[in-house]
Amino acid sequence: MKDKFILAIKKFVYYHFNVFDYRGKKAIESVYEITKQEEQTFENSKYTVGILKENWHLHSNYIRAFQELNISYRVIDFFSKDWLDDLKLKPIDFLIARPSVQYTPWKDMFDNRLKLLNDSINIPVFPNYNELWIWESKLRTLDWLKVNNLPHPTSLIFYDFEELIQYSKTCKYPIVYKASSGSGASGVKILNNPSQLKSVAKKVFNSGIRSYRKHKLDKEHGSVILQGYLEDVKEWRIIRIGDYYFGFEKLKNGQFHSGSQNFGYGMPPQECLNLVKLVTDTFNFKYVDIDIFVTQQGEFLINEIQPYFGQKDDRELLQIEGESGRLSFNIITKTWDFEKGEFCKNNLCNLRVLEMIKTLTN
Repeated sequence: MKDKFILAIKKFVYYHFNVFDYRGKKAIESVYEITKQEEQTFENSKYTVGILKENWHLHSNYIRAFQELNISYRVIDFFSKDWLDDLKLKPIDFLIARPSVQYTPWKDMFDNRLKLLNDSINIPVFPNYNELWIWESKLRTLDWLKVNNLPHPTSLIFYDFEELIQYSKTCKYPIVYKASSGSGASGVKILNNPSQLKSVAKKVFNSGIRSYRKHKLDKEHGSVILQGYLEDVKEWRIIRIGDYYFGFEKLKNGQFHSGSQNFGYGMPPQECLNLVKLVTDTFNFKYVDIDIFVTQQGEFLINEIQPYFGQKDDRELLQIEGESGRLSFNIITKTWDFEKGEFCKNNLCNLRVLEMIKTLTN
């Protein structure tokens, strides 16, 4: 009851006040001393790396990583009208992108310009374009999973209001509505009957709908995602960074796993690790996390794929028998090897950078 009350207060504040811009301002202020140094050269650095500016300065973790690793870098303002001239101003060996996904026009800009870089300019970009393209778009992710015949929860996308209304009369309830973008279950509703589904459909296809964390003008309109309700599933988040893997269980809080901030540790199920390795090897997704539902029937279903995710206070993301570490796949023994240590510094950016450089070297 307490959690529901707090959420109701949050939603009231977000919907009636300009919290979005305030959050952005506070985020920038918190890392300003780090991000104000937009270029640094280290004498023994073999590389100079371009960092694409993130609008709320979430690229600060990469700046910290380069400073700690003594690797030369410069920040490129992707939001500037002179972004291309800035990019070509000095040589760089590769680019790192951490797109701004908080506001749809920002994400669209990143998608458009990264597509052009991917097709026309011979500079490696990490993570790659396809990893970034499906991020924060459940519409894209679901179609991508279907086209590639990958296991995922039963899901349907409706672009026609009348088709959706007809479906609402015969579908099985409860059913889950998902906004295309939004983290921490902020765009998810469990619908229990045709009346509730019809109410959501009318709103989406008329005035539009937005999750409470989004910009007040950032509404989704004209499409509805419905996912079959899975009862008592477990959810594991498996992260791949280059050749290394991490994982933890997202424990449920109320109706949802996402955003619960409750985690379970231990050796992840081998089926989850094997599925993530198969998908990431096949599609060259080397810097992603994949959220996997484990059903009571023993199915392993991909729920989301993300190149970036929240990681408070550089929390270690894998702990086995009380020891933090990382996993790697032994191609000789065909087993998963555990290496003790702390590897998640600066939201995994130190490890990301080292693995990106290893890829170029190889």
